[in-house]
Amino acid sequence: MAFLIGIDAGTTNVKAVLFDLKGNEKKVVYRKNEPIYFSTSHVEQDMNVLWEKVLECLTELVQNYDKDEILGISLSGQGEGCWLVDENGEPVSHSYLWNDGRAKDLVNEIFADEEMYRSIFETTGTQPLTGTALVLLLWSKKYRKKELDRADKILFAKDWIRYKLTGKFSLDTTDAGTSLLNIKTLQPAYELLDKLGLGEYKHLISDINKPSDIAGSLTKEISEITGLNTTTPVAYGAVDVSLSTMGVGAVNSGEICTILGTTCATNIVTHEITPGKENTRFEKHCVDDLYINIQPTMSGATNIDWVVENISSTKSFDEMDEEISQLKPVPTGVIYHPYLNTAGERSPFFNTDARSSFFGINSHTKRKDLIKSVYEGIAFSIRDCLEATGQTNGGTIYLAGGGARSKAWSQIIADVTNKEVKVSEGKEFAAKGAVMMLAVTLGIYKNYNEAAAAMCRAKATYKPIKENANVYNYFSQFYKELRLSYDALWNKRYRILKEIGEEMY
Repeated sequence: MAFLIGIDAGTTNVKAVLFDLKGNEKKVVYRKNEPIYFSTSHVEQDMNVLWEKVLECLTELVQNYDKDEILGISLSGQGEGCWLVDENGEPVSHSYLWNDGRAKDLVNEIFADEEMYRSIFETTGTQPLTGTALVLLLWSKKYRKKELDRADKILFAKDWIRYKLTGKFSLDTTDAGTSLLNIKTLQPAYELLDKLGLGEYKHLISDINKPSDIAGSLTKEISEITGLNTTTPVAYGAVDVSLSTMGVGAVNSGEICTILGTTCATNIVTHEITPGKENTRFEKHCVDDLYINIQPTMSGATNIDWVVENISSTKSFDEMDEEISQLKPVPTGVIYHPYLNTAGERSPFFNTDARSSFFGINSHTKRKDLIKSVYEGIAFSIRDCLEATGQTNGGTIYLAGGGARSKAWSQIIADVTNKEVKVSEGKEFAAKGAVMMLAVTLGIYKNYNEAAAAMCRAKATYKPIKENANVYNYFSQFYKELRLSYDALWNKRYRILKEIGEEMY
């Protein structure tokens, strides 16, 4: 037998997954990650704790397997944030994560400066958002310059893991392409850094590589700890959004993948990009000539977790699934907006003050109605994202992430979007995308279409139910009208909280 290893350093969990060459998950080892959530909108990660968990997973994964059967390792990880190390490769501080909101006021200032906003958006293809590396560098220069000046390199989650495995610093086009590269040339955006007053920190950006290329092999220390060969190749790897898209088989222009994870990311694969256009956000796909028009909301399945903790009378997702599947669409007319994160929302609109709400509660509203409205609200958000990118006609959505296990939710998404929904077989799609990429690099498959055909399979398909889709069509427009009308009210709420000195929840 021959195996490939995919490591996924996610926000909620850290995983090491052993795949056979047909994409079957033979063994999965995970550890709960420990991001640090402060009472404010700050979210940090102890980088050394993350590494320890990855090493534990990898060591346990390969127990009882022949090291010569392991053909290689590829990496995936949560994207964005600010991960700084000094010249000795030690963390300068905790990393700031993609969902950190400390730069909220700075982002609002950038949005108010039309020239600065356009420069960032048109160069990087991503709006200046609170959790991007570029914005957090700007914030760091303003509020923690001593720590920033100690930094020698900026990394992303999977780059930190790769450095610990191989001893080599480097970046790839997907992660760095979020905000540090010119999205058209895929080269460091040095001119933009100069324009923003960050020219003195150009050295933080290390060499840029294709995510599919081999970065190196395991160090002697890691070989001794894990029992793997020092010759085991390690790929550069990519951001989890890009790899999850690949992991469900979306490797051609026009295909759509929605990831129901901590964030709800709807990804449209495309050949063409127009940086700076309206609500678009372009990132690099792992396939050389493709990009992803990505619409990643700040909160996806975390809304469901919140429901379980605060509304539901059962902690069983299966019981909730059964209950809401018996209800008609929008059972008592309640609409939910899933903007739960204290950093606001970023897709398909941007407002750091956006917050969740229920609209239309009345004396007939039951717990189960509220629960269904939350599932529907996330589906309405997916449709909102698709409409913002012009994806209004039929087609198929490949569904991935933990939320895809819900049959009721999958059907709701099909009905709300009026698109066929295919749920992919397996669970660890970012890790699968990583090993698909490695399989092509190692010559196991000739190209990504061949790899997808061999390694990706759908376990369930949901077609829109016409009568449900008709009801949802009315309410989806109402959902959008509501969120547009809330825009000024969210901002006013923030101003009131700031004026009375309350914490910025």
